[in-house]
Amino acid sequence: MDVNTIYRGDTLEVLPTWPAGCVDLIFTDPPYNIGYVYDKYHDDLPDDQYVAWCRDWMAECQRVLTDTGSFYIAIGDDFAAQLRMLGKQLGLHLRNWIIWYYTFGQNMKNKFCRSHTHILYFTKHPKECTFNDHLLRFPSARHTEYQDLRANPHGRLPNDVWDEFPRVCGTFKERDGFHGCQLPEAMLTRVIMASSNPGDVVLDPLLGTGTTAVVAKRLGRRYVGIDISPEYVSRARERLENVCDESEAEPVNGVWPELHREFLIQLYRETKVTLENLLPNEVALRVIATSLKARTGASYEMEDVREEFERLAEEKRFPKLPNDTRFAARNHVTSEGKRYKRQVFRQRNRKTRVSTVSESLFSAL
Repeated sequence: MDVNTIYRGDTLEVLPTWPAGCVDLIFTDPPYNIGYVYDKYHDDLPDDQYVAWCRDWMAECQRVLTDTGSFYIAIGDDFAAQLRMLGKQLGLHLRNWIIWYYTFGQNMKNKFCRSHTHILYFTKHPKECTFNDHLLRFPSARHTEYQDLRANPHGRLPNDVWDEFPRVCGTFKERDGFHGCQLPEAMLTRVIMASSNPGDVVLDPLLGTGTTAVVAKRLGRRYVGIDISPEYVSRARERLENVCDESEAEPVNGVWPELHREFLIQLYRETKVTLENLLPNEVALRVIATSLKARTGASYEMEDVREEFERLAEEKRFPKLPNDTRFAARNHVTSEGKRYKRQVFRQRNRKTRVSTVSESLFSAL
């Protein structure tokens, strides 16, 4: 296996030639077997044949994964349960069943509209795995609305329902146009930051648009991709030529690297609070600055964050939030966190209470 390489070929022919335990993180978005038109793959197999195919490539992925590695699979409704059970049969451990929720999903006429994708997050070991929680944190409502000093100063972790990543629609600048199933780079950024470290090997065995490899390269990871389509491989290699490793980028003369600005935009999307409320909120800005330091390694302070927020607002870079209504902040800032006297309320044992009542009834008789 050569790192920083895109292989053209059948993943079931390429993966068996690699040594065991050579990959730290796997993310893939396989065909869903729903009749989608791909370049070189027929996406309408009999159910049993599709499940058997998935088991084969999942087994090879499990083999090449390191003992502390992670394995993410994005899949639709039709076969999510089967792939979860395949993972269990292969000895993988499910840490999260993530739901990626998005608007502008599939419109339906005779049932509820589809607006989500499942992401199965497996690990090879039940407990020992890479999970960089400090790279994922953002301000919670305790910071943004209540300015509560008891809240974790590093912020909170995302839920297992991800609604911060819009689909890459046809009008988006991010869209490359040669493939209809392109995932957002911001979502892959969360996965790769969470479950790998700089220098780790990140594999996508069904590469498609190449987004996994592109994000891995930007974040200073080594990438490997496999796809059966010569066109997809060629286009993915073109995408990779236009990106560079930005993991050690630093601001120059006050100008932030583009990756750092994207991190700040994503923190805004995760926090879900308008700039009107964020800019005067020192508690929330301090958490955002702490999170940025963890994600970028650069020494950004609260005022740096505030100034960059204002610049991004002037450039109209921020997405529209689901709720853009300004709220009245409830200022709980004090010199120290509030302290409450703990009271323990004990309830009498129910059996004792019943027996006492029974004894009184018998005595009355």
